[in-house]
Amino acid sequence: MESLEYAVQALDRICEHGLQRTDFIATGVVPRLAKLLADSSSSVALQQGVLTCLGYVVGGSDDETDVAVDAGLLPGLLVALETKDEELCRLALWNASNVAAGSHSHVCALLNSGLLKPAVCVLMDDQESIICRRHACWTISNLAKVVSGDAKVAQALIEGCCVEALSAALLIPDLKAKERAVIGITRVLEWKPPQGSEADKSPSTILRSASGPQNLRAVRDSRDVHNERIKRQCQSLLTLYFPDCSRRARV
Repeated sequence: MESLEYAVQALDRICEHGLQRTDFIATGVVPRLAKLLADSSSSVALQQGVLTCLGYVVGGSDDETDVAVDAGLLPGLLVALETKDEELCRLALWNASNVAAGSHSHVCALLNSGLLKPAVCVLMDDQESIICRRHACWTISNLAKVVSGDAKVAQALIEGCCVEALSAALLIPDLKAKERAVIGITRVLEWKPPQGSEADKSPSTILRSASGPQNLRAVRDSRDVHNERIKRQCQSLLTLYFPDCSRRARV
């Protein structure tokens, strides 16, 4: 096991020194790395190194991400998340967010893998580290980018409590998490449910019941948020979808 850890560390260092992703993939090492990740007997240190290397692959083009996904990356991410190790959680969700940022087929593969549930759990758990919650939020907001064009994806996110999770993310004391939450909420609210759908299942209704308007107002009015662009985005969402909550409180 120790020799494998050293080998993976060496691969990581080679990647850091400018190895082209195509050359890295051409070695045939990606399936082996995915197998090590999915092996629950692999040490935490080994899994961390593997995730760093695979993260290099999925940070590239859609074709390069295909190689990692086809090799079994996504089931391996589930194994990593089950360890409850903070650094493994961060790396697993970092990989997941990069996959979610890819093509429509990558979004569907991630949803089919069962990774949405643990990502939502991490995002909604205020006992998790801020950095892990940030990457979970990034994953969900990236998944939401295809919502407007795919009703099945939209339904999966709604049934997976992603709207509630994004609302909770607005209260994370981290600017990046708030930013990604606003992006995700914007994408979800832009989806128009099919005619005849139950009104209580619409994204705006779910967000309202999850204190979304109040949380958007909290970001807009916070003295600790120094990003005016995010505040304006929150105000725009309130004005467009929750006009009854859009006015500032009188002093």
